[in-house]
Amino acid sequence: LIVAAVVVLWFVFSSYYLVDQKEVAVLLTFGKYTRMVDPGLHFKLPFGIQKNLNVPTQRILKEEFGFRTLQSGVQSVYSDADYPEESTMLTGDLNIVDVEWIIQYQIVDAKAWLFNVQDERKTIRDISQSVINQLVGDRTIFDVIGSERGNIENRGLELMNDLFTKYGLGIRVTAVQLQNIVPPKGQVQDAFEDVNKAIQDR
Repeated sequence: LIVAAVVVLWFVFSSYYLVDQKEVAVLLTFGKYTRMVDPGLHFKLPFGIQKNLNVPTQRILKEEFGFRTLQSGVQSVYSDADYPEESTMLTGDLNIVDVEWIIQYQIVDAKAWLFNVQDERKTIRDISQSVINQLVGDRTIFDVIGSERGNIENRGLELMNDLFTKYGLGIRVTAVQLQNIVPPKGQVQDAFEDVNKAIQDR
């Protein structure tokens, strides 16, 4: 009797699944794609015959480069660790600059997101780093830390979306934001600080 009750409970719990309002689900049968499922409570074949993979299509996701946020909120807490392999770049006039930035993106095709690329997050990060490195490398140090900042963000968003579409990741970048740009120490940094001071003194 106890065994029968356990089997019944297992059947019930393995036959129903919930898809949140900010998600869609991809239903698999014997590991193969069957269909997309909208938010709500749904039935599936039990005992592992069918499996649901919930994907947060209504959430804005984020990747950070050159820094890490430990705790988000009104007063965010950031890691003290540096990530020079992500943020150290060479400008067009052969200066080294440290650039921290974030991208925000949304999953727009759950099936593509799950099946088209083996390591989605690594692919996103590799493409994003390549794009920002290219844009910084096409500009002088003063353009990067000054007048071209907005253009780098806008062009970066365009290029990333083009590449993510090409590779079929199923995502759309909604924002590219340069956070902290630190020029190299020495004459360039001194000149940059002089320019900033002159602007503030106007």
